[in-house]
Amino acid sequence: MSRIILIFSLIFCSSVIAEECKVKYLEELDYTDIECQFYMGTAAYRNKVYSVAAAHWNYVINSPLKYEGEEVIKAMALSTKTFLTYQGLGLKQDRNKAVKNWIDAVSKGDLEARRHLGFAYSDEKFKNKDPIKALGWYESIFLLHPNKDEVDESDLGVYQDAIDGAEKLRNSLSSKQKEAAISFAKSTL
Repeated sequence: MSRIILIFSLIFCSSVIAEECKVKYLEELDYTDIECQFYMGTAAYRNKVYSVAAAHWNYVINSPLKYEGEEVIKAMALSTKTFLTYQGLGLKQDRNKAVKNWIDAVSKGDLEARRHLGFAYSDEKFKNKDPIKALGWYESIFLLHPNKDEVDESDLGVYQDAIDGAEKLRNSLSSKQKEAAISFAKSTL
């Protein structure tokens, strides 16, 4: 009972509630619906209650598939929970594990994981920093979506971050390194 009160407290006191999971929507769905769990995790993240966000996203990751399209939600949950792992927010920080999990999320179709990998491989704090791989992960987004105007609205931020990250890296790499990044990007598709 206290768990239900905690969840509804998060929803009602949130100044930023994920539109996809309004209280009315919650009443229409089973509490165990993974889409609802994903957005409750998002609400917790936005309120900086990272361990609660991770718990919701873990629930999504570990739930069996019931409906068409849930694979995408599971991949998004893996990617967003992995961000917490990379940054050490509410979970033990483990950048190597985070990179491994993002690669797994990429294999399941998560575009945002590609952006996270671009960041990770360009991050001074990541011991396996590799600017060629970093640029390659960003470039892979452009290979998948050559035209920004055709990117889904929910992925526009990811796309813009990739543009910005790639531009910084391109300015610091040689032509040969940029070619190697493109080759790497193609290998990730």
